[in-house]
Order: sequence, then structure tokens, then C-alpha cells
Amino acid sequence: MIITVVVIAVLAAGLGALYLQVQQRQKAFFADRVAAVGLTPAPVEPWLADAASRAFGVPGNAERMVRDQRLWVCDFTYQASRTATAAKCHVIAMSLPTALPPLAVFPRNPMLPDNLEFESAGFNRTFSVQCADRRYASALLTPRVLEWLLHYPKLQWRIDGNVLIAWGVGYWTADTVRHTVTAFDGVLARIDPYVFEEFRAH
Repeated sequence: MIITVVVIAVLAAGLGALYLQVQQRQKAFFADRVAAVGLTPAPVEPWLADAASRAFGVPGNAERMVRDQRLWVCDFTYQASRTATAAKCHVIAMSLPTALPPLAVFPRNPMLPDNLEFESAGFNRTFSVQCADRRYASALLTPRVLEWLLHYPKLQWRIDGNVLIAWGVGYWTADTVRHTVTAFDGVLARIDPYVFEEFRAH
């Protein structure tokens, strides 16, 4: 009996030490990412957690957020089932001048019903678009925007109220953030200004 208690105590101590090591490694990993990206750590805002769940189509846990005045970045984990391994992902959000109706762009999915098509054959081969308003989608995704997006064929993003949201597999890295920010800056620079007045979400 005494031997059993000792063994259990040793195992518990070992697991506790292992847990602390994992926590320390995660903190160090996060600190390195923060230093590389130049953003400020902050508590995850509820709206970003909700937007992340909508982007992935499943509830999950948003954590380790960093931000500045127009950018929010966080890790996101979810489990497709109780027995599945938690998926490690990230979301990156950038503010828009005003809220717009929903629109999503992601790598081509031939199974998507009612996929919208545009003037660019290259874009149609590369991406799928989901949007309830075809006129709005055409006004926002002009030939200039389509051409720019072809430089980012793996980018998946959506308009969620007053932010652009990109999401992907793996925790965020400085390179992922820089790549997405460059892509989003290019999109915003190419959207015709009248779109923000004509299609302002109420």
C-alpha cells in the first residue's frame, strides 16, 4: 500500500513538472512571436473569438491575442469531435472604414453550390466566393482586386462586419501576419471608395 502511494506521488510530481515545462515553452514561444511581430499582447476580445468561430464554422478557444490600432491576431483551437485532436489555427483581423455585408473568398472549392464567377478566368480557377448579393460582390471584387488576390492564392478571408478576417492552420507567426497584412492592405487600396457608401451595413 505504501509503495503504491509513493508510486502515485512520484507520477503526479512528474506530470506536474512536465506540465510546467510545457507551459514555460508555450510562454517562451509566444514571447518570441510578440517580439518578432511588434504588436502588443492583450486579452482576447469577445467579438474576435466569435468571428474566429464563424470563420472556422465551429466553436473553439481563442487565445494569445496581440493587436495594434487596426490589427488583431490570435491563436484559435477547436475539436471537430470529442475524440479528435485539437486543431491549432489562427485568425488575423484588420479594421475596415465601415461595416460591410458578408463576403468570403477562399481557395477554389468545386463542391460549393452557386459559386460566383468573375471576369478573370485565373481568379475563377483559383478562388471560390460566397456572397448573397452578386451586385455587391462584383462592386467590391473589381478586376484590380481580382488581379491582386492572384498573388495570394492560398489566402482565405471574409468580411465580418467592420473587419477583414483571414484564417489558417497553425498558430500565427510573424511571417504569417506580415503576409496577411500586405495582402489586406492591397485589397483595401484597390476597393472603390463608393463601395463603403453604397453597401454600408446597417
